[in-house]
Amino acid sequence: MRRINLLPPEERRRGLSLQGGPFAILLASGALVLVIIAVITIFCLLRIYMVENRVAELDEEIAMQNARLAELAPFAQLEDDIAAKRPVADGIVRTRFAWSQFLRGLAFVIPEATSLEGLAAQASPVDVDAPLDQILEPRGAVTFTGLSEPDYTNIADFVVRMNTLRFLASAQLDLAELDRDTYSEPALDFEISSELVTEVGANGSEARIGGDDPPASAAEEQYPTEGQVGSAIEEQYSSGGQTGVAGAVSP
Repeated sequence: MRRINLLPPEERRRGLSLQGGPFAILLASGALVLVIIAVITIFCLLRIYMVENRVAELDEEIAMQNARLAELAPFAQLEDDIAAKRPVADGIVRTRFAWSQFLRGLAFVIPEATSLEGLAAQASPVDVDAPLDQILEPRGAVTFTGLSEPDYTNIADFVVRMNTLRFLASAQLDLAELDRDTYSEPALDFEISSELVTEVGANGSEARIGGDDPPASAAEEQYPTEGQVGSAIEEQYSSGGQTGVAGAVSP
């Protein structure tokens, strides 16, 4: 049997448009959703790839650091030992006597008419618990022996100059004898004793590992200049110091 559509042409076109419109929208929506899903999927895959590469890099860095830690493991105990011994080392540095600076300063203050033949010295014992800026007790002692021209003022100058050094205190003349037989010309043999002073922390308060010593110029600033020594001698003489020292000498 043949089917005949009795609707007018206008109604036929409107019916077809009503049937095709939602279907086209649905197809378009589906296609858009598929495109969005594809874009999200590609983006997620790229992110996963980048994260996996980063994880691989971090794994390599961790492996390198672990290898380095394994190399340094034997030194861990050494670091602990150094930390444990550091207070003792610092205490030794603070309270040891600066022999090199003392001898350098001594060379600055020996009068030209006087020469040393020897010295015997013993510094204060090291005390790792001594507070800073204190003088170690008991003090050390030093004895100088030498000779000078046969003028007792040369020995007096030597005693006064010894007391200008920060390492010495209470220098005094113990012996002075005129020798007319040993040398071609008369000379004075003398012996002078003094206290060795150690000031805690004066030469540094911490042990320097792998560091350089302070420059010589910095150390020399601690010693009196020739002008300062001369002023000290003149002051000593003007106060009667020359008479006191020379009077203790028996020719």
